[in-house]
Amino acid sequence: MRDAPGRFDLTMLHAAYGAFRRDADWLAAEGGSSPVTADVWALFSLHWRAQQAAERRALWSVMRHVPGGPPGRAAALDAMDALAVRVVPLIDAVDAAVEHHDSRVLAGYARDLRRAVRALLNHKETEVLPLIHDSLTAFEWGTFDVEFRHEIGVRGLRLFLPWLLDGAPEPTCRAVLGMQPVPIRLVCRRSWLPRYRRRRHRAVPAF
Repeated sequence: MRDAPGRFDLTMLHAAYGAFRRDADWLAAEGGSSPVTADVWALFSLHWRAQQAAERRALWSVMRHVPGGPPGRAAALDAMDALAVRVVPLIDAVDAAVEHHDSRVLAGYARDLRRAVRALLNHKETEVLPLIHDSLTAFEWGTFDVEFRHEIGVRGLRLFLPWLLDGAPEPTCRAVLGMQPVPIRLVCRRSWLPRYRRRRHRAVPAF
């Protein structure tokens, strides 16, 4: 027998989607063959693949097999999958352009990627994420965090959190850090964020 569905804190999902939009916008506007572009792309693609894999295993595949639930759930998930498929070849194309330092090819594909990423994330936020509350149990929702941490690894958190918080609104930053254990919050402020600033040569919020 399934537990009653609950209301879950989707702060981390919304924060991640904001970070993906930020980097996709930057690549489309300013991306060229440079170390900064390569670094922006490396973090975007790393976290995109981890996020998609964890969501697919722990969220969307589970939601597809939940009996009953809100009307339109299957259609919303199908539309999401169709939009996600469009992103895959663009990820590969930008990967190749960055690897070969081809600014002309990168510029074209980065613009296409921005449109595809925004379309997918907008659909998720408006049509799919609201369905989580009426589809998953607390245990099933908690599995997503386990899956994502498995994808990025323990050491990956030191890259993920500063990347996630780069340019995020202050309420989002406070909420994300407030969800972390005290030792993680401290090391993020004192070590990970300063290192991130030096590596990316981009402004990140001060806490």
